[in-house]
Amino acid sequence: MLACGALICAVSIGAATAYLTATASATNPFSLDTDLKIELTEPSFSPEAAKGMKPMQTTAKDPTVTNKGSVDAYVAVDVSVPVFSGDALVDGMVAPQTDTDLFTYAVDPAWKQVGEAKLADGQRTYRYLYDAKLASGASTPSVFDAVTLANLTEDVGISEAAINVVAHAIQSEGFASAAEACSAYDTQAHASVSMDD
Repeated sequence: MLACGALICAVSIGAATAYLTATASATNPFSLDTDLKIELTEPSFSPEAAKGMKPMQTTAKDPTVTNKGSVDAYVAVDVSVPVFSGDALVDGMVAPQTDTDLFTYAVDPAWKQVGEAKLADGQRTYRYLYDAKLASGASTPSVFDAVTLANLTEDVGISEAAINVVAHAIQSEGFASAAEACSAYDTQAHASVSMDD
């Protein structure tokens, strides 16, 4: 009787500490969109027109970025201009120049220069940021429309020169502004296209 009573007591204590339990799960399909592609074109540039340029001559050059992917992006463009040292006509006076841009251009207001230009290896590189999101299929205005050769007054020892243009893109999602996206791009490049003329 005592043993039987102890067993009933143990069973009732065990039953008192039992809990109801349940589990549930959900599986949701996700699809990824990683289609970030850009194209850099210069619709008006003519290699023939760029041959044999004379001081103060202007020729068309219109770097334009198009979003060829499905991901909205922020874009920036690096423009590297060769520099020269020698005499040139500046403000109506012949004056010696040192590391002066061989070509000049007028930047479209939709593009803003970021930071200071960097001089290295005979070229000065400028970075320009397009301040708006570039939607899929959309194109930026050209960074500039034409370039003009400096008003050289002597041979500065340059017979061939190239203006190098490199476009960069980073997804717009996750960034509050183009400037924030550009800063993040400096540590991680997602897409680039280069063009040498």
